[in-house]
Amino acid sequence: MRRFFRAVLPAFLLAVSVGQIYAFTNFSDGIASYISTAENPVTKAQVQFAFSLGIFFLGMGAAFFGKIVERNIRLSTLIGTSLFISGLLVTQLGVRLQNLYLIYLGYGFLVGTGTGIIYISPVKTMMLWFYEHKAIAAALPIISFGLGSTLSTILFKGIHWGSEMSFAMFHMRGFETYGITRVFLVFAAFYAVPMFAAAFMLKKPQLEQQSFGHGIPSLEFHYRRLFKDVFFVRSWLFMFLNISCGLCLIPLAKQMMKSPTVGYSEGLITTVIALSGLMNGGGRFLFAWWSDRLARRINILLIILSISIGIMTLSFYPMMIGLALLVINACYGAGFSVIPAILADNYGMTNISKIHGAVLSAWGFAGLAGNQAAILVSDKFGFGYMGVVTMLVVFYSLNLFNVMSLKRIKK
Repeated sequence: MRRFFRAVLPAFLLAVSVGQIYAFTNFSDGIASYISTAENPVTKAQVQFAFSLGIFFLGMGAAFFGKIVERNIRLSTLIGTSLFISGLLVTQLGVRLQNLYLIYLGYGFLVGTGTGIIYISPVKTMMLWFYEHKAIAAALPIISFGLGSTLSTILFKGIHWGSEMSFAMFHMRGFETYGITRVFLVFAAFYAVPMFAAAFMLKKPQLEQQSFGHGIPSLEFHYRRLFKDVFFVRSWLFMFLNISCGLCLIPLAKQMMKSPTVGYSEGLITTVIALSGLMNGGGRFLFAWWSDRLARRINILLIILSISIGIMTLSFYPMMIGLALLVINACYGAGFSVIPAILADNYGMTNISKIHGAVLSAWGFAGLAGNQAAILVSDKFGFGYMGVVTMLVVFYSLNLFNVMSLKRIKK
């Protein structure tokens, strides 16, 4: 029961709250319409850039606040929560003042950085409390992060079951009813309570397990040394390529499924997109569970990439793109859930928050690179559907060779 209140519950509350960052697409249309004027027109793409900035600073926050997470888990969680909540409030101010740069500051820098700190804070704590199942322990808050987008969408839109012709079994007024000029204020108030409560609940166990891996003593830890370490560099490259590939396909999936080459119906497209979120969370859990049962945990990366290459190769047949989206979502999420335990196996637990955070800097750069690469290939170069699929097969294959060389590194 102590593990539940000191690790599981606060980890869930924190991760499901900051997962809200992935729901920004719900707000971008409304923000663009409200702040755009005849003198200063603002496009949806300009507003959506706040999300790209948020993902970049998420990676940077995770990378550069790892030391505070190691030193004082409560302080780091309070800092992350304060940045996240203040970011929502600054975003609210930017919307009210019709100032796009305040939105970039609020949602891009403050919410992004706060999310990065909160993202890594529960991971080591969970692995210490459940050291016998490190991958599953690390995966639980990461799975909750994925659920945060769903929760935020429900809160924003409300739940409506039934139709005008049938009895509405359940109805809830969403935060959308407050209007785009007040919704971020409501979100800030809603998330502040569970997040600050979780910050005081989250606590590491008295005795940290250091019975595995090759620990780097704190006094000997330097980021400069880490980025010269071949195992780390290869791990960083795995994350960068895997996330970039996911962000190439996932944002363009609806457009590809609606293309004349594929021709999915609206109902099928909606079903695939709805299932993709479940596949993302399911992949995080399934591959983490699987990796805990492998003699060499790092082999799970070869499995993830082999599956990704296989499904994208099948996608040269256009009707397979829906299945590819589901499978890639699972493999995309799996990369996040298995990497903390792989790093812990190799480096030990002493500095794992610093090392995990540094690896997540790849997330920030991939957030800027992945979607832009897909747009360039599909639109700017005129290669369309086949160009994106070909690019993904090539990138996943390069990543497979990268992981094969990663396996050969001896510590």
